[in-house]
Order: sequence, then structure tokens, then C-alpha cells
Amino acid sequence: MITNKLTNYLFILYIIIFFIFLFGPLIIMSITAFNSADFPRISPWDCLSFRWFNEGMVDYVGQHQAGLLTDQKLKEGFYNSIFIGFFVVLLTVPIGLAAALLLTQVNLKFRELFYSLSIMPVLFPGVIIGISTVVLWNRLSGLSDEGILSELGRNGVFLTILAQTCFISTYCFLIFVARLQRFDKSQEEAALDLGATQTQVFFKILLPYLFPAIASSAVIAFLASFENYNTTVFSILSDRTLTTVIASKVRLGITPAISALAFAIILITILAVVIYEIYKRRAERLRKIEEQSLLASQSSDTRIQKIEIPKINFIKPLTFFIIIAITLTFLFTQIVKNNLYGDSCIANVEDEKKRKIEELRLLEEEKFKLSEEDLQSGNKGGNSAFGDIFNTDLFEY
Repeated sequence: MITNKLTNYLFILYIIIFFIFLFGPLIIMSITAFNSADFPRISPWDCLSFRWFNEGMVDYVGQHQAGLLTDQKLKEGFYNSIFIGFFVVLLTVPIGLAAALLLTQVNLKFRELFYSLSIMPVLFPGVIIGISTVVLWNRLSGLSDEGILSELGRNGVFLTILAQTCFISTYCFLIFVARLQRFDKSQEEAALDLGATQTQVFFKILLPYLFPAIASSAVIAFLASFENYNTTVFSILSDRTLTTVIASKVRLGITPAISALAFAIILITILAVVIYEIYKRRAERLRKIEEQSLLASQSSDTRIQKIEIPKINFIKPLTFFIIIAITLTFLFTQIVKNNLYGDSCIANVEDEKKRKIEELRLLEEEKFKLSEEDLQSGNKGGNSAFGDIFNTDLFEY
């Protein structure tokens, strides 16, 4: 009994440590986006501010540190990432679907070899794929000094789309293969026996069955393209994506604008998950109602004919949101009470920093003056610091 309790406690402790390790950095980075300091930190806390989501700030040397909405490089990288991800989806989903249909629906003599070749791009390092794509199209563009081939060979966005398609199409291929392996081919045979053509069977039976896999592969392809770095950094050339911009900013010195971007991405992800979960539970609830209504219509038992609508438990979600609301209200009250929010708080903090910088400057000047005075006094005294051992009077006879 004691051993079981100890095991349970250790398991709970492990789960807590695991979630802290997993979500701790994300939470800390999200909090730093609301600190008005010019460097992402939690302690010491300056002021609660949304400046890093908007215009940013001008530091003490007059250099402007852009916020999330005013950073032109981040905007350009974001738009390029969306554009690249869109065209990667348009290419990878049909390629993966065609390869999966060829593997599962057609009797291939070299099925295992075809499968091995199809998944091989995932095994290659992204660096190799990016460099090889650039080298190939550089050679092709060298065949003509002018024209569309030469332009495409020097277009980083185009090369990135092709490089990412090489390995992301394998992800889509594996998703379609897993879906097609559970497909009941007797449906196709029945449709063909009833006089349907192969085209009708594909569009009326097989394609609707593949809709969930198509949606999943499209989402995964877009996300894989959007967050890719190791292939993109070599194929993008002089252009930039969001990941390459963030990497360059981190090398030069991270700013709270990166924290603001991270918080925005985390918030969008959480909202997407919540919306999907609500949609999924609603669909499941409607499916149960349809099943019960169908069962009731086919049965003569009055007890079965009574449809029981699944109840939605609002207590746990409502309790969770109430706790969050109370916590946020308490934090906001403390922030307002201690004057940690608003332009006045930021002005006070910046004045305090300027005062400290001015004090340090004055101390440095005072230190420099004292060192000059010590040097001058040393020159006037000659070699007195050495006990006048070089005094010429000692050597007079």
C-alpha cells in the first residue's frame, strides 16, 4: 500500500516536472513580452506595457527598437513564410496523394523499392536538400543568361518552395498511405459492378474517404514549411522568411519583439486547439443524437424510442475560467495599485535609468580626473615614490 502511494506521488512529481520543462520557457517568454524593459526579462520588472506589440521604443543612444507591428523585416519574413507555405501545400498534397495511390491501389512489381525511395527524402539532412537545390538551379540558370529560367534560378522564394517540397511531400505520402491501408476495397468493387467508371469511383467513393487525410496533410505541410529553418536558410538566398529573420535577430541580440511574436503564435495555437476541440465535441454529440434517433425509429420498444440527448458538462470549464478570471483580476489590481502600468510608470523608470547613467558618467569623469591628478603629482615629485633612490645628491663627493 505504501509502495503504491509512493509510486503515485513519484509519477505525479514526474508529470509536474515534465510540464514545467515543456511549458516553462514558453510561459516565461510570453511574460517578458509585457515588460517595458529593452531586454526580455522578468526580474527586475519595469512596467506592464504593450509597447513591444506596437511601436517599440527609442533607446538612450537614439536607436529605434521596433515592435512587432513596426518591424519591417519580421513583416516581410512573415508574408514570405505564408506565401511559401501556401504553394508548398499546393505541391506536396497532390504529390503525396499520387504516390500513395500508386503504392496502395496499383499492383507494383517493386512495391518495397518504391516505398523506400518515397520516404528517402526525410532521411536526408535539410542542409543537403537546400544546398543541392541551389546548386542544381544555379547550373540550370547558367544555361541562359536571360529569360525565366535564369530568373527562377536566382529567386530564393522559388528555390525554397522546391527544396521544402522535396521532403514535406513525404509527410503527406505517409499520411495518405496510413489512411488508404484502412480503406475497404469492396466498396470500389461494388460500385464497379453497378456500372460506375474508375473516375466516378475515385470522385464519389475514394476522394470523400480521403478528405480527413487531405486536411491533415495540408495542415502538417503548411506548419512544416512555416517553421522550417535548416533547409530554408540555404535556399532562401537574399530573401528572408520568419524563421531566418528570428535567427538573425537572435544572433545580433534578442529583443522583446521576439517575445511578443512568440506570445502571438502561442495564443493563435491555443485558440485553434480550443475551436477544434469544440467542433469535435459538437460533431460527436450530433453523431450520438443521430445514432439514437435512428435506433429509436427502427425499434418498437418505447424505452429505446426515448432519445437521450448527451449533456454537456459546463462545470469544469466554467470553474477553470473563473479561477483564471480571479487570478488575472488580482494581478491587474496589484499592478495598478503599485503603479506598474501606464505611460507614467514607463516615464518614471526611464528617468531613473537616465539618472543612474548620468551618475555613472560623472563617476567615470571624477575617476579620470583623479587619475590625471595622481599622474601629475607623481611627475612633480620625481622619483619620490621610489624613496629617492635615484637622487643625484647621494652621488656627490
